[in-house]
Amino acid sequence: MPSIGNATYVKKNEGKALWVLGSLFEVKASGSDTGGAMAIVEMTFAPGQPGSPPHRHDCSEAVYVLEGTVRYHIGESSVDARAGDLLFFPKGTLEWIENPSDKPSKALVIYDRPGIADFFAEVGVAAATRSLPPPLSSPPDVAKLAAAGKRHGLEILPPASRQ
Repeated sequence: MPSIGNATYVKKNEGKALWVLGSLFEVKASGSDTGGAMAIVEMTFAPGQPGSPPHRHDCSEAVYVLEGTVRYHIGESSVDARAGDLLFFPKGTLEWIENPSDKPSKALVIYDRPGIADFFAEVGVAAATRSLPPPLSSPPDVAKLAAAGKRHGLEILPPASRQ
């Protein structure tokens, strides 16, 4: 990625594009781009699909919704965040996401621990295009996600934890 002085500069449609759990994740800045300070990921969620299983991170997370609606489940509560809305999750918050609408939704997510980008790279695949992937043919392997999560500071819980 180009830099200007000691700043990182990422243009639109740049950054590492991954297909992760039926969504498009564009890693705009990883730990190597931010001096280990953070990871910044633009996420596009497919309509009517869950975006993640229930999980907790060992880092804080800020989410700014860019387009559409993203439903965030936070513990036993939920909120439909819309374009222009901001959410902040302290380290250890139980949360999961889904797109409840019939259109793609998009959010910019900032993690204060850059290792999360390594998790996305491990469980995702390089995106063939900067668009949503084909629909998932089967549910994700939660045990595989949980094992990868442990290596990268995430606790992935079984879908039953959504209750």
